[in-house]
Amino acid sequence: MAQKEVLAMKILVVDDEVEVVNFLCVFLNRLGISAEKAICGKEALEAFRNNRPEWVFLDIKMPDMDGLEVLKKMKEIDPNIKAMMITGRNDESAQNEAQALGASDYLMKPIDLDNLRKKIEQYILTKG
Repeated sequence: MAQKEVLAMKILVVDDEVEVVNFLCVFLNRLGISAEKAICGKEALEAFRNNRPEWVFLDIKMPDMDGLEVLKKMKEIDPNIKAMMITGRNDESAQNEAQALGASDYLMKPIDLDNLRKKIEQYILTKG
């Protein structure tokens, strides 16, 4: 398999579970996508301000501030930010709120790699 060209796009991966963040960053890097890590809402907002990624993969349930609040704050900084929410619970209310905030999709944990790859191809690789 040929080495993939690194895309000129950055994704910020935010989850309080370090293993999930590391796993997603390795997966994205293997697809040729640059990924940065954050393990809490405060760290995510700082990384977002400093690096301005085009996409954020954002856990909903985190101890310091939930992902919906983080997304609201990111939208205040950059209304064009694109987000994919991550959660371990099927919460229709949170899913509706995420969609109202402009989240493109919702990933359920444990994350299915084939499904994730399809979503990345659908939202990120084809639209930038």
